[in-house]
Amino acid sequence: GAGGGTGGGGAGGDALDGEKGEETEGESQDVYGERKEGGRLGSIDAPGGLGDIGEPTTVEPPTPEGTPLAKRKLLSGEESEQEPPVIEEPPPEPEKADEENGEKAEKETEEAAEAEEPPQLKERKKKVKREQKTVSDGGFDFWNELEIQRIKFLNYLSRNFYNLRFLALFIAFALNFILLFYRVSDSPPGEEDILEGSGVFEEEEEGSGMEEAGGEEDEEEGPVYFFLEESTGYMQPSLSFLAILHTLISFLCIIGYNCLKVPLVIFKREKELARKLEFDGLYITEQPEDDDIKGQWDRLVLNTPSFPSNYWDKFVKRKVLEKYGDIYGRERIAELLGMDLASLDISAQQQEKKSEPDNSVLSWITSIDIKYQIWKFGVVFTDNSFLYLVWYLVMSLLGHYNNFFFACHLLDIAMGVKTLRTILSSVTHNGKQLMMTVGLLAVVVYLYTVVAFNFFRKFYNKSEDEDEPDMKCDDMMTCYLFHMYVGVRAGGGIGDEIEDPAGDEYELYRVVFDITFFFFVIVILLAIIQGLIIDAFGELRDQQEQVKEDMETKCFICGIGSDYFDTTPHGFETHTLEEHNLANYMFFLMYLINKDETEHTGQESYVWKMYQERCWDFFPAGDCFRKQYEDLLG
Repeated sequence: GAGGGTGGGGAGGDALDGEKGEETEGESQDVYGERKEGGRLGSIDAPGGLGDIGEPTTVEPPTPEGTPLAKRKLLSGEESEQEPPVIEEPPPEPEKADEENGEKAEKETEEAAEAEEPPQLKERKKKVKREQKTVSDGGFDFWNELEIQRIKFLNYLSRNFYNLRFLALFIAFALNFILLFYRVSDSPPGEEDILEGSGVFEEEEEGSGMEEAGGEEDEEEGPVYFFLEESTGYMQPSLSFLAILHTLISFLCIIGYNCLKVPLVIFKREKELARKLEFDGLYITEQPEDDDIKGQWDRLVLNTPSFPSNYWDKFVKRKVLEKYGDIYGRERIAELLGMDLASLDISAQQQEKKSEPDNSVLSWITSIDIKYQIWKFGVVFTDNSFLYLVWYLVMSLLGHYNNFFFACHLLDIAMGVKTLRTILSSVTHNGKQLMMTVGLLAVVVYLYTVVAFNFFRKFYNKSEDEDEPDMKCDDMMTCYLFHMYVGVRAGGGIGDEIEDPAGDEYELYRVVFDITFFFFVIVILLAIIQGLIIDAFGELRDQQEQVKEDMETKCFICGIGSDYFDTTPHGFETHTLEEHNLANYMFFLMYLINKDETEHTGQESYVWKMYQERCWDFFPAGDCFRKQYEDLLG
């Protein structure tokens, strides 16, 4: 009985294994392994596995007609054991077996399709979701990567801003070196070579010159051609390439300045305005003067919600409200600063739920503080360095129209070298006084022009031909320009440039006129202008040297000189590195800024109060540990 059961189990195992072999000829060994493991879970499949090895040669394979019936009988008896492997089968494999072998009946295909339909739908949905997710993630990653590369590029321009400036100056020198080979001609560059090599064209050129009525005067008024005189042929392409490269670098310099310096410019302006508002009560206790353009422009940004943006103290408006609100009225101060008093209630803010941020384009456009952006553009476009870079780019663009505009870029050497920049600053340091002095010079020259126009017109004949006099003072405008252009530049005044009054009835008056012009215009006013420039240069140079000397020989904290500490070896160095280290003081201030006010100690509260008032009396000016010990010992 046991043997028969075993034999029956082996026969059943053979039939099942044979059917499986027909159905899954294209399956890999792993699938077979999985199915055999599933079959080993039952007691029937264990001996059946032994029968599979020895009996396939004697037992004939079942016919295709009997395959479905045998499978149904086995599936009805071993339903719990065979269902999991069928579900675990990958959906494409049964379809491949059907296509390759063609041994399946229509009923079996329908049953397999019905049994495998739910997992296929699930897997298809998962695949679709995965594809959509990968597509969305791919687009998101693309924009993220693009933004990362943009930030890296801007950071690169910021780091290499001064290198780009130096490269632009080098290219400007190269361009101007090529400009040295320019020459002028009356004929186009291409026709000149033809005229030199052909006698026929030379005659035609001479004949055309005879036909033109005018002679030398007409020839001088003809068109003038500028071209490079070269024999190699590489200068013109090099000039074009360097011009394009110079314009590109000039534009990149503006972008680099916008990333490197513009935030600092905005920070300094916001810091200046915030401190004047908090400590000086500007726009509250006092108003800026009418001629203070900067103060009037800064009034525009007071009531904007974005101010302050770059300045680190974001609560400056609240501090101003608390400081001046009780005296001048909280409503008035809040209206001046654009604050909502209801929004300052902390309890009301805690009860309000934060809404999810809206990332739409419309919300982004409406969130832009237009008033603050206008003020920011005004600050940037009045910055001297930014205006210089814009002028630099405009001259580079005009250089494509006329290459001689690139000569203006050589002035950049005065902006790049600190010593030369000091020389330029000496002209603008006393700019207001200088302009007022030049205005006074123009007024004085005009007064002398009025006197000359009324009494001394006959002395202003600059023509050597007596038949055709060249009178320089017959009209007021010509007379004034003659005095400004010739009289001011003359070493001895206007008297050196007009006729000698010897023997004339106005000789005495002319002597007084010439001497006073020389004294007031040449000796006094021009000397004042020169003195203002020279004194400003000396003052700036002394300031730089004094700052440099103080940083090297005086302690920044206490201000005591190195002579006091150098009585002992390395005394000044030890004092500035250990006792009065600037980094320690900066760290202490940042520590107080980040620490909660309720946790301050007595000393910290004192220093924090002084810092809030921008009073620096807590610095030990003129005092140190060594000096205290000497006072105690002395």
